[in-house]
Amino acid sequence: MQIANVVLNDFTRDNRVLKIAQRLSDDGHDVTVVALQKAGLPRHESRGGWAVVRTRIVSAALPRGTVFGMVKMAELALRVVWTWRKADAWHCNDIEAFVLGWCAQRLNRRLKLIYDCHEFESERNAKPAIERKMVGWLERRMIRKAAAVITVSPSIAAAYRERYAPYGLPEVHLVRNIPESRPAPADSGPGPDHFRQRFGIPAGGFIALYQGAFTYNRGLETALQAMEGLEDSGIHLVLMGYGPLQPLVDATAARLPHVHVHPAVPYDQVLEHTRSADLGLVSVKPTCLSYLYCLPNKLFEYILAGLPVLSNDLPDCRALIEEFQVGHTVTEDTAEGWRSALLNARAQGTSVYTAGLSHAATQLSWPQEAHILSGLYSEANEGLSR
Repeated sequence: MQIANVVLNDFTRDNRVLKIAQRLSDDGHDVTVVALQKAGLPRHESRGGWAVVRTRIVSAALPRGTVFGMVKMAELALRVVWTWRKADAWHCNDIEAFVLGWCAQRLNRRLKLIYDCHEFESERNAKPAIERKMVGWLERRMIRKAAAVITVSPSIAAAYRERYAPYGLPEVHLVRNIPESRPAPADSGPGPDHFRQRFGIPAGGFIALYQGAFTYNRGLETALQAMEGLEDSGIHLVLMGYGPLQPLVDATAARLPHVHVHPAVPYDQVLEHTRSADLGLVSVKPTCLSYLYCLPNKLFEYILAGLPVLSNDLPDCRALIEEFQVGHTVTEDTAEGWRSALLNARAQGTSVYTAGLSHAATQLSWPQEAHILSGLYSEANEGLSR
């Protein structure tokens, strides 16, 4: 099959899109990631059997503003839809790509659409009520045109079934955001101790790691506040990532000697760095249903790196942690609650989670998730030949 894996960003850090493209290519499909052009990035790339094509829009040079923004979006939609209308299938990453796929399907009735919801699309963080209502309206009218729907957590899958079953919803499949495992070589001894070496953390120091976006409603501010008063506890907080809250992170690290900032690292180096910590933090605030039901990448990254997890009381995160016995949930989502949980985790140590983490590493893998993906496209391919 010729598959357009459509993502409306510049495709520099979208690891889910990358993993899906590689798997479908390995399955023998002709895969192209359709992304957006950005200054300094190549228009065309060849990656391990599949390609990246970034769409350039002439109107990008227009000034900012509502009217000009609509012109840019219209040009983008026309270019992407017209260029890729003859593909056999579109893998639509998020609602914006799905709307374009629906338009392309009007020009090619045989086009198969796989709708990959990276979040609960109509309940995303920081979206105005009018925009959330618009997404729900679009999904109600278009979702029956999808060959299959994919979601990233059991609760989001259940919510889609409940909300859209009356509107012709196809089967919903769970494909979690589990990273590609990169086990540490068994015969090479301990791996690099990145954080202790970089920040001069003593061997007895206990490193709690926050990795991911430095942005709002991820609990970053609470985690930083929790470090107040822990100067003599031996607990260090390392924050690895980037985002709009970078000034707050940098200012706190400058003020507190046990808070450290590490720049984001390439995807293939994440697990190696994660292994340098003792505990992983999942502090997402349940400010919307998408966040309440989340099952974030970092949770799996911590587990596959051998780190126990301290998480907010989010239902799917809690269920996974309890199933494999790989950490604890924080029931009081305040600076004091996190501070107490960190002190308890340090006192308890990490060895009690060794068996659970080892078992989880054998049960959680990207190949198992991707097997579902392969099956969907095998069915779609059979449908084309009928």
